[in-house]
Amino acid sequence: MQSIAPLDWAICLGYLLLVIGLGLYFANKQKDNDDFFLGGRNMHWLPVGLSLFATTFSSNSFVGLPAEGAFGDYHQLLAIFFIPFVVIPITCVWFIPFYKGLGYDSLYEYLERRFTRPIRLLASVIFMLYSAGWMGTMLLAVSRILDVVLETESTQQTLVVITIVGLLATFYTAMGGVKAVIWTDTIQAFALFGGMIFLFTLLISRIDGGVSTFIANGTTDGKFEMFRTDGGLGERNLFSACAYGFFVYMGGQLASYGAFQRYVTVDSVNSARRALVIKGIFTLLSCTLFFLVGTALYVYYQQSHPAIYEQLAIGASKDQLLPHFVIHHAGGYGMTGLILAGLFAAAMSSLDSGINSMTATLVTDWLRGREVGTSTNRMLTGVFGICVTGIACLLSLIDSPVFDILLSIAGATLGLLLAILMMGMLVPRVNTTGVTAGLVAGLVVFALIRLVLPLLDDATLEQLGPLAGLKQNTWWDGLATSIPAVVVGIVVSLLTPRPDEDQLAGLTLIGQRPNQSMEMTLPEDQSPRPE
Repeated sequence: MQSIAPLDWAICLGYLLLVIGLGLYFANKQKDNDDFFLGGRNMHWLPVGLSLFATTFSSNSFVGLPAEGAFGDYHQLLAIFFIPFVVIPITCVWFIPFYKGLGYDSLYEYLERRFTRPIRLLASVIFMLYSAGWMGTMLLAVSRILDVVLETESTQQTLVVITIVGLLATFYTAMGGVKAVIWTDTIQAFALFGGMIFLFTLLISRIDGGVSTFIANGTTDGKFEMFRTDGGLGERNLFSACAYGFFVYMGGQLASYGAFQRYVTVDSVNSARRALVIKGIFTLLSCTLFFLVGTALYVYYQQSHPAIYEQLAIGASKDQLLPHFVIHHAGGYGMTGLILAGLFAAAMSSLDSGINSMTATLVTDWLRGREVGTSTNRMLTGVFGICVTGIACLLSLIDSPVFDILLSIAGATLGLLLAILMMGMLVPRVNTTGVTAGLVAGLVVFALIRLVLPLLDDATLEQLGPLAGLKQNTWWDGLATSIPAVVVGIVVSLLTPRPDEDQLAGLTLIGQRPNQSMEMTLPEDQSPRPE
């Protein structure tokens, strides 16, 4: 096992004590569901925006994005640019006023009003499945780094560390509710961003020729390429990046309970918009920095350690390139501790948000928002946290890069949720029968791509032509799930009776809008509440 200096352990312990202390600090401020899940609806937009960023980009980004920059090119960064340049503007202009005007505690309450209660509960289940898989990949990324830091192939040791990190995040989330989540996420956002700035500066200093060599080698080897149009459906190019960037990130922003939860924690439309702008700025800067770090790792290892680069270029080992540099080539006491603290910050920022949101959707959607008491909310949070930690332990046995696993999960779940909500909000003619048929169609297409295609032999795949490329490219999963669901949903709705008028009044963006005048005339510290 790699000898880790006492200073490194002290830095890690200090960080963990800080986030646990925040959870305990907010423990006595939880009086009801509003406090525990929505922060009293009066959180400041700045920490909420940083929480939105930290939740979206966490330990997956910490290892996955630099690996993509080192072993691939910048097409994934192009997909991420959809967040600040496409997804957030659309959300701010059209959907934030609509969501705030609804006045619901849960996003999926909308689906009950627009369709039926079973559709609401089904959406809640889909979200929980997404959250469980998503958070599992966060802890999986932790295990990938710890394999390098601890220089161990022991599955038992890796599982022990995953369990410790998962249970610590569960503890402070259960104690402090969404306020603890948002404020710890704020700290974690700066830890993540600051750590990457330091790493990039250090890498440039270790490259012979500095910045000029970094740019020249990266350009010559095509590392900065992000607009390539050649290749089929199996290639990561401009087209697949656009499909991934729009459908997966739009689903995460518009159809995720966790995102909607953040919109409700602030007291006005303008505050929610400001929070999203903060997320967009940090996403643009931080993710660009992640990729630059990855390219710098590529140039450094090609110069100094090409054999190690080739050794790490296979399967799950790609996620270990950055920690390998930190442990073996960064040098200096405290560096390992800072990276580990940043890693724990990244993982916990997603775990705490996901666990709190899963508990919130259970209480608001399944228990109809009943006041079950803070103790019960904490108990449910603990149960979800333990379950997610167990899922992460199972995922640690999979030999695939974490982003490939995450994108497949997100494509199936967020794609379906986006399809349901967009049909309800944008197509007044869509009814419950159509939505149900659309969900089935989306699931069938996803199953065909992810479960059937891998079983086909080469001769059969060749007969499928370009479609065979979907087998190895998860970037299309969001589109492949959403579009069939929407098309089938609309067609079936046109062949069946129209929805009732009470399923449309104030519940569509086309032709009708929810009553926003109520919110605009309230004092700054109030917001519309559901009756």
